[in-house]
Amino acid sequence: MDLSLNEDQELIKASVEKFIMESYDSECRRKTIKNNLGSDDKIWQQFAELGWLGLPFLEKDGGFGGDSMDLNILMESFGKGLVVEPYISTVILSGSILSLCPEGEIRNKIISNIICGKNKVSFAFAEPTSRYNLKDVSTTAEVDNNKWVLNGHKSVVFGAGQSDFIIVSARTKGERFDEEGISLFVIEKDNEGLYIQDYPTVDGFKAAEVKLNNVQLPSNQLISTENKAISIINHSINKTLLAVAAEASGIMSKMYEMTLEYIKTRKQFGIPIGKFQAIQHRTVEMLILSDEMNSLASMAALKADSEEALKSIYASKIHIGIGGRKLGQEAIQLHGGMGVTEEMDIGQYFKRITMLDTFLGNSDYYLGAYSKLS
Repeated sequence: MDLSLNEDQELIKASVEKFIMESYDSECRRKTIKNNLGSDDKIWQQFAELGWLGLPFLEKDGGFGGDSMDLNILMESFGKGLVVEPYISTVILSGSILSLCPEGEIRNKIISNIICGKNKVSFAFAEPTSRYNLKDVSTTAEVDNNKWVLNGHKSVVFGAGQSDFIIVSARTKGERFDEEGISLFVIEKDNEGLYIQDYPTVDGFKAAEVKLNNVQLPSNQLISTENKAISIINHSINKTLLAVAAEASGIMSKMYEMTLEYIKTRKQFGIPIGKFQAIQHRTVEMLILSDEMNSLASMAALKADSEEALKSIYASKIHIGIGGRKLGQEAIQLHGGMGVTEEMDIGQYFKRITMLDTFLGNSDYYLGAYSKLS
């Protein structure tokens, strides 16, 4: 497996690392979280100027046509910097949905506005009883007087309170668990009948409960082919899992580095605890877990367009829940009681890796899904 970076990828890596080092320290992140903003508009605009918001979009849509490995490099650096901006929810998850939908005026305009940093978008697909089943859609969309009328409840919609548009999956045909009959609609945040209950997540990000009460939409706000959206949703979720794996790789690598640095300075019995053989064994195990995550994330990115893509993607997601949890717990323990305080950055990384385990399905769910692959 050739993991060497080409010239463009080296530039992406260098630009993100420079930005994190110069413009995105822990205090910057804490300020955004403390102010309950969900995102810093100035930083988001910098993302646009640096070309990161357009990276995964096709050139015909105004993007840069970046591939899965380009995205892997960007997200790994975001993980190391613990970036709180809604890049995954807007650019990767919602952006993938829009990219795969048929071209149209609304779809094209929103993509253009995402790339230039003008709009943020969220994808509302999960429902209170759906667990991780993408086909479990009870939200309905029916035609009345030449308009679509949507009713339903979407849960844990990341970034919804800060978004300008929300993409909603709704059932336009069939029964609750049918694969056929799911369609995608785009709704402006100030649309009458749309209610958003915003709240912070444990890792400092933002999510919301989204309720639709007779939301009326013109016909052109159906952005997918009617009844045929499940393949778009599946593809977009899988692409997002690639990004999540890369971010987890960056987080685990950073947690290992921070722990290694800490045990060199923390003393017990007058000597650094890093001198103890038992501690050294534990840090070696952390390094192995971090390298495994990096390898799995890279393999998933490289195989993204192959027949083995799902196996690689699922394997990387499983390791977040098993290896990521193990590494995180070791890092917290080796930092002692200070590791769980708000002042210590290690605790913030642990919260994020814990959330990434459950995001779009936990390790138990993907172990089951992996076992069903041929």
